[in-house]
Amino acid sequence: MISLTLLSTSVVGDSFANPRELKNIETIEQTNEYANYIHFQPEWNSYPRNLIVDVTTSWDREFVSGENEESDISKHGAKNRQNGLQYVNSKPVVAVQFDYMDCQSQWFHYAKTGLDLLGNNFALFNSEKIIKNSAYSDAEQAQKLENGFAQFVPICTSKASTNYEYEVSINDDSVGFDVYFVSSFAQQWNYFLFSEHFEYYDSEGCFGHNFQKFAGTCENVADTAGLLIVIPDELSRPMTKITVDLFEK
Repeated sequence: MISLTLLSTSVVGDSFANPRELKNIETIEQTNEYANYIHFQPEWNSYPRNLIVDVTTSWDREFVSGENEESDISKHGAKNRQNGLQYVNSKPVVAVQFDYMDCQSQWFHYAKTGLDLLGNNFALFNSEKIIKNSAYSDAEQAQKLENGFAQFVPICTSKASTNYEYEVSINDDSVGFDVYFVSSFAQQWNYFLFSEHFEYYDSEGCFGHNFQKFAGTCENVADTAGLLIVIPDELSRPMTKITVDLFEK
């Protein structure tokens, strides 16, 4: 789905400045969609299974009218696929990603629908906003996550700080996830390797422990912020799907 809506226009500049120096700042309501594909390597208990992280981000992009025409063009598919080996929690995964994360253009991932079809038995969640994991206890979850996998999902914003509403769900009812709004991608490394330095936004609604579906609102997050989603290394489906919806408020 592509959504492009002009919300507002404002003029920036000194009242005594040359009229050519005045700038029209426009705001566009923008929706970006993509899916990341993760293939676990033999070092993982979840090998040879796969994970799709399906992300939709709706946000307000500000730009100077007349100077950013190219960034108004919707990208109907990324240009370059990045298929490489990455390490998470000191274990390798093959990650398939695309060159879409510039937060300057509206885009959707052309392979997103195809990846969805690979998980043709995905469970549909009901209308509840929050579903607690009932497969095992919170104490067991904390223990399982020591050897788990984490995915950082960045936000997009034109502001130095902003508010985000979000929903996260997993289609495997045998595992739960933890989710945190964190300040930057560096916290994905800190979570496993430098736990004493792991930091997250700890206001109500900014984090959740051991859920199968969770929704919250986190306020005053930095423009480098994002969601950190952590799952156990116990995936049982050939293809597990995590769905993430982010809405700038």
